Amino acid sequence: MSMVINTNQSALSALNSLEKTKFKLDSSMEKLSSGLKINRGADDAAGLAIATRMAAQIGSLMQAAANAQAGFNELDLLDGSFDTILQVGTEAGDSIQIKIESANTADVGAIFYTGNAVAAALEKGDLILDGAAIPATENDGLSYDMPEASAIAVAAAINTSGTDANTRAVVNPTVTETTTFAASGNPSGIMTINGIETKLISLPGTLDGNVQNAMVAINAISTETGVEASTDEIGNLVLTAADGRNITVEYSDSMANTDLGAVAAGTITGTVKLTSSNPITVSGSNPDRAGFVAGTYSDLTALSTAKLDTQANAIQSLAVIDGAIDTISGIRSDIGAIENRLYVAIDNLSATSVNLQDAKSQIMDTDFAVEMTNFAKQQILQQAGVAMLAQANANPQSVLKLLQ
Repeated sequence: MSMVINTNQSALSALNSLEKTKFKLDSSMEKLSSGLKINRGADDAAGLAIATRMAAQIGSLMQAAANAQAGFNELDLLDGSFDTILQVGTEAGDSIQIKIESANTADVGAIFYTGNAVAAALEKGDLILDGAAIPATENDGLSYDMPEASAIAVAAAINTSGTDANTRAVVNPTVTETTTFAASGNPSGIMTINGIETKLISLPGTLDGNVQNAMVAINAISTETGVEASTDEIGNLVLTAADGRNITVEYSDSMANTDLGAVAAGTITGTVKLTSSNPITVSGSNPDRAGFVAGTYSDLTALSTAKLDTQANAIQSLAVIDGAIDTISGIRSDIGAIENRLYVAIDNLSATSVNLQDAKSQIMDTDFAVEMTNFAKQQILQQAGVAMLAQANANPQSVLKLLQ
């Protein structure tokens, strides 16, 4: 072994090891003091790049969650102006389109469509409302003649079609038309209403006299026929079935309908009124059998126009109010669906944010148990390195022994 004094190789090696230990010790102390595993790019370049992207994503997720939480603040929801897009994610397509219809009294109500008199019984497919096929009509249980071809039967078929049709049907009272008065010269006669005969009706030969006597006779059997008699503005006889059943009229040979200015003999059917909070679409192979004409009807009778001053207006207003309730219920349902979507979005954003923060922690955060072990190791190595450097520095002194 050569013995030199100009170059102390052992000391240089010990010093190099000590410098490495000091660097590791400083790095360990930095991690422990900052709590971060990566304090600079040199610690883990790839990990730092990934963690930085994760931090940006977490910030975006937190902002998206805040957007979803605060999306209905300081905005009018029910005047029809609410139409917006909320960004509820980190990507361009992570958005929710929200539009809420107006709930103003001028914008909610009912759409009405009243058909002509029912012409015939319905078979399935004859009438389609809002895309829903109406089933065949059945015996209405009230009409004397054509019980499957009454306003009651048609309305029942429409209303029993279930949730397939948005439109409801209301039976209008069956009201007979009038004709021109012309006395037949017969002194008396009998009318048959829905299969029930009246008593003998005296015909004095004047419209007022004839009609007044007929009214008394007809109203005397109204509980059996479901038909009541009244007069129009010029005194002609008018028959009304309030429940919408068919009215079948027959006259005896000694009496004509012109004696009363009344409808001719035969069966008179009623009309059906359709109501909906949405436009009503009528189609089918034979909608005319129900008295309807194919087409879409959208004229709104607004809640703001509802009146209760007369019985007729009050009855009409009931349907308007029902239509408004349907619209408001639909708006509430839409808002509820939007709320659910926002809650789901918030939950997903929160879960994703937590998972990303956990992943970022695995990359960036110091594991103190592991790092303290490493720190203790580096401290021992530093102390050992200092001792060995001192020993190496003392080795050249042995050369003095050779010079003695």
